[in-house]
Amino acid sequence: MDIEQEQRVHTMKRRYPAELMNIIYESVLDQIEEGVTISDIENKVIFVNRAAERINGVDAERSLGRRMEDLYAPTPNTPRNSRYSVVLRTGIPADERYNQYVVKETHKTITAIEQMFPVNVGEKTVAAYSLVKNLPVIKRSIEQSLELYSHFEEEKPKNGTRYTFDSILGNDSRFLEALSNAKNVAKGQANVLIYGETGTGKELFAQSIHNNSPYQNGPFVSVNCAAIPATLLESMFFGTVKGSYTGAVNAPGLFEQAKNGTIFLDEINSMDVGLQAKILKVIENKTIRRIGSDKETNVMCRILCALNEDPVGCIDQGKLRKDLYYRLASCILYIPPLRERKSDIPLLADHFLQKFNQQYGQCVQSIDAGLMDYLLCYPWPGNIRELQHMLESAYSVAENEIDVLKLEDLPTYHKQVFLENQKPCKNEMPGTADSPAQTYLQTGTSLKSCMENYEWGLIKQALAETEGNITAAAEKLQITRQALQHKIKKYRVCMQ
Repeated sequence: MDIEQEQRVHTMKRRYPAELMNIIYESVLDQIEEGVTISDIENKVIFVNRAAERINGVDAERSLGRRMEDLYAPTPNTPRNSRYSVVLRTGIPADERYNQYVVKETHKTITAIEQMFPVNVGEKTVAAYSLVKNLPVIKRSIEQSLELYSHFEEEKPKNGTRYTFDSILGNDSRFLEALSNAKNVAKGQANVLIYGETGTGKELFAQSIHNNSPYQNGPFVSVNCAAIPATLLESMFFGTVKGSYTGAVNAPGLFEQAKNGTIFLDEINSMDVGLQAKILKVIENKTIRRIGSDKETNVMCRILCALNEDPVGCIDQGKLRKDLYYRLASCILYIPPLRERKSDIPLLADHFLQKFNQQYGQCVQSIDAGLMDYLLCYPWPGNIRELQHMLESAYSVAENEIDVLKLEDLPTYHKQVFLENQKPCKNEMPGTADSPAQTYLQTGTSLKSCMENYEWGLIKQALAETEGNITAAAEKLQITRQALQHKIKKYRVCMQ
């Protein structure tokens, strides 16, 4: 034991009684997975933790005071020299190594990875201890490590992205149609225009398309055209050459940086129409020219664009060039706003609860029926992003642990938004027996199950009325044939 260790032990003895410290030490040692056996200078056992008891199958009381040689016998695979005696004699730790021995009392053969350490006081060795991992413990440790590795690999950004199609949640028919179209589009190389209100998840779709496309091994470069001054956009997109203007250096633009990958131009309707014309030229010619250069460079990336307003309205208002729109119109993805897919609100809310439970160390199990009524009736102008931020705000201001999230748990601002701008569905007060959410709770059926059962009935009725004609049934239900086929597969609807 060196001087620093002696000082630390002396400090602990001064602050805490030795009897208490012994209890703490034993409690800690009994919780670890490795088997710990400690022997004194005569190689007699003075401590065995619970893991060592389980590994060897011998109660600790029957091992205490007995020599290691009396407890364990060698096998043909046991090292020749007892490493316990070597560590006690030399005071030098033994490297981790494979060991095999037989427990004499149980005749059990133990195959393990073992490491031994001395306990030195000054220049004298007073004890030795071993850390033993048998194969089941090693296997479990490896599995836990792989599980943690996989978890953090999933969270780790991939090529500048965080999301794939598995990250996208929703059961609404229009949303599923958009998701199905996005998956089909991703497999090709066509440029895409994504249209959706702010907060609907346009970048999430863009990243998912990238990660399911031939360009997935390349970078994903995202540009918010509304957040960058117009004077900087051109040099950012196309790059510069040294001397083209004061202070200019040789620098690649975003199109070059996205080589063999994807560039995502978000809120392109905020871009100057003059620069839109140059973007159109890039799309058509697949080349760019750095500012100040006379050399053309091939564009080796896929271009995804996004609008947060209706494209026709943007054209009428002069925010979007008509020719650029028509160049992209062959492949348009429309993401419906949350107010048009309210059946997904419980699903999304549950997802955010799980996320924030982990992030804030809370354990919110569900949302109160009255609050859910408000969520289902609110128009959500900020869409999914607003729902996420509203739920997170409750965690941020919570003073105590919450089991069920209620309206009163929200910050004052959000409570006022709900109370002043709307009433619960069917003009019922939150939590009354006749409100939809309360009815689900009373019957013991979840909202998701009720909605799925209702949807299943509508599909089955439509198929019966059209004698199993999927095209006619889809028209009757006002959804696409593809969406109906997806639901038939999901619910396994009988077509007889």
